[in-house]
Amino acid sequence: MARLTVVAIMRARAGKEQELEDFLTALVGHTRREAGCLNYDLHRQQDDPSVYVMYENWVDRAALDMHLQMPYMREFATALPDLLRSPLELQLLDMLSTPAT
Repeated sequence: MARLTVVAIMRARAGKEQELEDFLTALVGHTRREAGCLNYDLHRQQDDPSVYVMYENWVDRAALDMHLQMPYMREFATALPDLLRSPLELQLLDMLSTPAT
């Protein structure tokens, strides 16, 4: 079974940084309880605190697809246009190495 890594990069609109951070922090708690989630970690860029990066690992693509249909993710998707200054950047990566234990 191929694990799936997701890197999501979000650039907050000026004045919306805290609102975006609060939304993302809440998503961490919800998402980590999902069966297919291996990790879901929020980061903020050091040299630009308006840039947030979510680093995620999923058991497979089906688990990610289920995650994206969750009510809290649909709510987040609806809120994004008001929170971001540029489109969400999403990278889907196949894990080639053996995961660290």
